[in-house]
Amino acid sequence: MSRDMKSEIDQDLIVQLVRKANKPFDGHLTMMKFTTGWRVGFGTPSSREDIDRYCAGTTFDEAARQALLEVE
Repeated sequence: MSRDMKSEIDQDLIVQLVRKANKPFDGHLTMMKFTTGWRVGFGTPSSREDIDRYCAGTTFDEAARQALLEVE
């Protein structure tokens, strides 16, 4: 992983996402990077509409934290 990616992605946040995904979502976690930002959600998307329902953010941190808040 490049130095830029390491500074952009909080490893502790990844751990929290994986732990949250393990139980109610059978370990399914989706993280997507687009030119306009990030999408993070639990489960496996099967359509564009599924992706649209995932939490969006201009940064990984923003999208990931929102996804964690939605499943609490």
